[in-house]
Amino acid sequence: MTTRRFGSAKRLIAMSATAGCALALTPALTAAAVDEGAESPKNIIVLISDGGGYNQFDAARLYETGESYQQVAVDPATGAVERIAGTPSAVYDTFPVQVSQSHYSASGRATYSPEEAWGDFTWVASGATDSAAAGTALGTGIKTDNGVLGLTPSGDRLLTVGEQAIATGKKLGLVTSVTFNHATPAGFIAHNANRNDYHGLATEMIDSGADVIIGAGHPNYTDANTSRSSHFGSGSWISQADFERLSSGQTPFTYVESKADFEKVAAGADVPDKLFGLARVAETFQYNRPGLTNNQVVPFTDPLNTDVPSLETSTEAALNVLEKSDEGFFLMVEGGAVDWAGHANQTTRLVEEQVQFNDSVEAVTAWVEENSSWDETLVIVTADHETGYLAGAGAGTETGWTETTGEAGQIPDVSWHSGGHTNALVPVYAKGAGSEVLAARASQWDVVRGAYLDNTDIGEAVFDFLGHAEATGDALAVEASVPLAASSGVLSLALPELEAPVRFEGDATAQRAALPEIAVSDTRNEAQAQGKGWTLSGAASAFVAGNRSFGAENLAWTPKIVVSDSGAAAGSAGTLDEPATLADSDRTSRVGTTVVGADLGLTIPADAESGRYGSEITLTLFAKD
Repeated sequence: MTTRRFGSAKRLIAMSATAGCALALTPALTAAAVDEGAESPKNIIVLISDGGGYNQFDAARLYETGESYQQVAVDPATGAVERIAGTPSAVYDTFPVQVSQSHYSASGRATYSPEEAWGDFTWVASGATDSAAAGTALGTGIKTDNGVLGLTPSGDRLLTVGEQAIATGKKLGLVTSVTFNHATPAGFIAHNANRNDYHGLATEMIDSGADVIIGAGHPNYTDANTSRSSHFGSGSWISQADFERLSSGQTPFTYVESKADFEKVAAGADVPDKLFGLARVAETFQYNRPGLTNNQVVPFTDPLNTDVPSLETSTEAALNVLEKSDEGFFLMVEGGAVDWAGHANQTTRLVEEQVQFNDSVEAVTAWVEENSSWDETLVIVTADHETGYLAGAGAGTETGWTETTGEAGQIPDVSWHSGGHTNALVPVYAKGAGSEVLAARASQWDVVRGAYLDNTDIGEAVFDFLGHAEATGDALAVEASVPLAASSGVLSLALPELEAPVRFEGDATAQRAALPEIAVSDTRNEAQAQGKGWTLSGAASAFVAGNRSFGAENLAWTPKIVVSDSGAAAGSAGTLDEPATLADSDRTSRVGTTVVGADLGLTIPADAESGRYGSEITLTLFAKD
């Protein structure tokens, strides 16, 4: 809150002719700058729960501990928000950066609006991104159309963070619990106008220069981990030529497929320089195993595929390969089948997949603390979008968003509202070198979730962390840093400098004056403003001349907007014996400079004695809900 007072040491008003005002200034509200180049991490690890919204993350917490962490109940009709007290239980719940992420694509709805998202239960359920566009945004910092990987909507090729990592001498790893060339891992290295061109994507990824690629997509196995005749035809994930060159050692990769071989590398035995791990399943490590229709059994009731590595083991194997680099690495780990469970509204396997994703985050955290440090490694945990529109029991158009609840060891009490993706914000957790940059980039504000960034912000930040390849030949490398615009936002009040008090003119019964023009400047980003507009109000003290006085109820103003960049509104006419609004803005009309003034009117009480009376008008500028 910023407060200004009109009045000087004399604070005088002449009954018959004039009255006066003077000024006192206080510092403006400021935000600290963030230097994006301050701490560039040696290693960057991004873990993505594909389709994992806030309730998907909480479903796993509830199953494992019986406690939720980020639950809300929202009434779209009234806008009332109840934030349920949460208990941290997942390893990332203690990460210092916890914000949200928007993820719309260039096609579809192509925007996120907090007011519409929380004012209409159905709004987020249409026009959402797919994993290709979201993976491209995370992997390039650029929006594209749904279904497209590594290309702009017009078809221009984009540089991926995977390519940049390789160019700067870092190792690159891509790990997923679904097919290795599915949209999310492909978004960090590949380029294709059709995300379903799996053979083309497989070829490009194998030849990309990546150091680790792990996932499903084996042509000789079913999703039940049973052998079958080789499948290379329609609907297959890899061509016969690519599979044969991988499995016969005709690529730079060491090829593994058995669970035992994955576990050897994870344990640090015979760690290769490059690793291609193709798990012995067709599409998913565990999600598509037998028992998929058992939607109401306790998670992990159905036996797991036995000869398939866990996502945790795959992550540990990747880390052992990647840590051999003196220059560091970039690793993406995807819990890919959280999305598949969301599409099917399969609560049991949703919990399983999210728990296995959490195990991978714990493995990464343990690796950082045992083999690296938070001073040289950045870990980001997030999602590419939400799938299935998961909410609490009883949620819906009339009731709004309800709390998701549950008991440890049981299926959480939830409701599903879509079989597709949604525009709902997803969580972002970050810890380690450079994590403060992600907090600074979270410059937008959601009325329920608070500060959020866009998925392109993550891609852009990763590019900045990776830096640039060394100059070659006779070239001389130069570099420049452009600071984040969010670092200097302020809400401030500027008053004119007056050489003398403002004086009223009139007769012994009524006098008039003009309030000096006052400027309100709001350059805060949405997160700094926390979704709030501002209000400028004023109130006057009693008019005093020695031991004579009369009340401030005799002073009235009629506010007016002189000029406004944003469309702020003038307050209503009223007396100043209590705080009265001079000008007002909401979340959308607050930005820019607004100059306000007011016509002042003073009514002289009939029993007032003559004299020079002084008063003080206190102006208060504050952020409002």
